[in-house]
Amino acid sequence: MSTILSKSSILKKTFEVASSTLMSRVLGIIRETLSVRYLGAGMASDAFLTAFRLPNTLRKIFAEGALSAAFVPTLVKVVRQEGKEEANRLMSLAFLIFEGLVLLLCALAMWQAEFTIKLMAPGFSAEKIAFAVPLLRILMPFIFFISSSALLAGALQSVGHFFVPAFSPVLLNVFFITGLVACWTLNLPVTHLCFFILFGGLVQFIGHLVAYFKLGFAFGAISIGVLRNFGSVLANFLLGSISMSVVEINLFIDSQFASYLPEGSVSLIYYANRFMGIPLGVFAVAFSTILLPHFSRITAYAPKRLSFYLLETSKFVAWVTIPATLMMCFFAQKFFATLFLSEKFTMAQAVETGHILIAFTIGLLFFSLNKIILSMYYALHAPWIPAMIAAFGAIINIVLDYILIEYWQATGLALATTISAIVQTICLVALFRSKFSIVLFRKRFVWESNFKLYIKQFALFIWRYTLQLSLIFSTAFALYYGIELWIATSLSMGLKNFLLFGLGFWFWVGPLCGLTFLALFYSRKWFNVQLYFLD
Repeated sequence: MSTILSKSSILKKTFEVASSTLMSRVLGIIRETLSVRYLGAGMASDAFLTAFRLPNTLRKIFAEGALSAAFVPTLVKVVRQEGKEEANRLMSLAFLIFEGLVLLLCALAMWQAEFTIKLMAPGFSAEKIAFAVPLLRILMPFIFFISSSALLAGALQSVGHFFVPAFSPVLLNVFFITGLVACWTLNLPVTHLCFFILFGGLVQFIGHLVAYFKLGFAFGAISIGVLRNFGSVLANFLLGSISMSVVEINLFIDSQFASYLPEGSVSLIYYANRFMGIPLGVFAVAFSTILLPHFSRITAYAPKRLSFYLLETSKFVAWVTIPATLMMCFFAQKFFATLFLSEKFTMAQAVETGHILIAFTIGLLFFSLNKIILSMYYALHAPWIPAMIAAFGAIINIVLDYILIEYWQATGLALATTISAIVQTICLVALFRSKFSIVLFRKRFVWESNFKLYIKQFALFIWRYTLQLSLIFSTAFALYYGIELWIATSLSMGLKNFLLFGLGFWFWVGPLCGLTFLALFYSRKWFNVQLYFLD
């Protein structure tokens, strides 16, 4: 359990998590497509998504974000140094404190549901607020099941088990989609969909609980000694609740501004963000999930290697996200025109959502880098610097929201979030060297830090990769336009419409995108593009 993972092990485990996440994201696309068919992009969708946003945002804090990032490094250390019995005691105290807090928040939000909706969407009409209130009351307990699953997932990840936590979103999407199909076909009210989601959260919690006991964990009696370890978790969590959940916090802020925009704007921002989250979740979140316990071990055994890992993870993240960004920006409007277009979702809304997606996606590299760098700070048990940077980023986002909403409305809100992420990346990297030296001093190492940023090496990589991308993407775009021209001039009207303007568009564009990534993989040595995790 204490062995430092090899790069092949990191890639293998990342692939395992990414595969489950990809399955979840594919189901997510189906889910959003059905959501548009059922709810559209108007009052009903705005009300439902606003009611769902609070438990979903709390999930990012108490589940996938700050809680996991604060809990895993400490649990890795406890399991390695003190054994599972002490880890069991820590789990008991963590459940008592964190889930007690979650239950309190649920009770308050359900009690003051109308005030909560007004706080989240101050621009909503009285009709929208009345529609959203009962939905919020049904959905709030969802966060209890999800946050409990996250605590159990921290224990599973501390011993190298990632499958159950990675597969859980797939299971949740299955329940969500089942609820959408039932509600759409049987013309049921939105409250029934909320109950399907709530039940999915319960099943997810039960699955984590079974895996937890099967791996030899339990719940032990709380002792005085466990308070020290829990204090470390609590301090990291309080600081990390800002830094690890900054994307969701900024999206929450954007949605508050969007509530003053024309009806449906809240939904359009949500749909665009969901698509941007596909590459972010499949790769960046999966990669950072695997690296967090790995970095925790690195800081104990070979902390000097963090400088090397910062360079190589940055290169690998750039290698994946830059072509993904180019593809998503190019096909942004096609996503929504081919998948969402219906009586409840117009072509004008598809175009606007495409613009919002582009504004989000140009920040994909920086959103992804932030996930990785934050894992390093948490492995060093030093969340206060990213917390301050995240707070600074949120302020920038609010200021830019005020400015850009006047010019580009919902697209301006997305662009503000992207600029905020870029500023945070610059600050996180710039402060990492001084932070690393401080940590070494506090841990009383006798040698000085040799941490380096390797800016020249990264710039050289970007230059070589730019040359490779220019060749491969020029060829890919030529193929795309050639196939498009052939379809437009050679096929019947019905087949042409299906392949150019319907779901069939992705039957040939999807494989073309896959071939482009394969070309990037196999041609990288022609341009001397060196990647530690692939070479």
